[in-house]
Amino acid sequence: MEQTLAFQVATKLGVDVLEVVREYYEVLLLRGLSRLPWGGSIVFKGGTCLRLVYGSPRFSQDLSFSLLEEIEGFGEGIEKVVAPFPECEIEDIWRKRFTYLAEIKITRDYLPHPFRIKIEISRRIEEGYEWKTALVSSPCSVYSVVMKVATLRQLYRDKIECLKKRGKARDLFDLWFISQKLGLPYEPPVRMDRKILRRDLRRYLPPEFHRVIEEL
Repeated sequence: MEQTLAFQVATKLGVDVLEVVREYYEVLLLRGLSRLPWGGSIVFKGGTCLRLVYGSPRFSQDLSFSLLEEIEGFGEGIEKVVAPFPECEIEDIWRKRFTYLAEIKITRDYLPHPFRIKIEISRRIEEGYEWKTALVSSPCSVYSVVMKVATLRQLYRDKIECLKKRGKARDLFDLWFISQKLGLPYEPPVRMDRKILRRDLRRYLPPEFHRVIEEL
């Protein structure tokens, strides 16, 4: 992403330029993943899906997926996706019992330090996991992607489970956002200290959404 454009978009959206550049590369990586032989076997989900498909204001750092069927060639696929971009470096690739993981380090000379995007694919094939085909797009990128994504109701169930297991600030905000979209009452299974919420959420939200933090 060109430097001047990155700072212009960051100013317009009211967030740090790092989040803008990260999202630009998230879309590039999604575009590459969707074109792989196993691109039709993964379902985009999580906080980044909420933002790029359903319009959440919260910027997100990872690309998360569920599997519809087992895939082959995960490592080779990641290498193919990253190859056209010399500023991107694969730092780690893991194939664990329940998860495929890859971590991509991205370096741009106008940013003070490199940043990383994690790609995580759950290997647990869930019967009845709800998905649809949808457009993935961002104000930080001229590209768009068509791929399989989790439905809002599926993401609601996912977030409830995440909150029961780990209780992170980002999951509380995501649950609030999904509840607004679905017209459901905001009823989180856990609560968090207000100071932690402010610390962990403010940098990923435009200023006009900071007031929501006080309601979580």
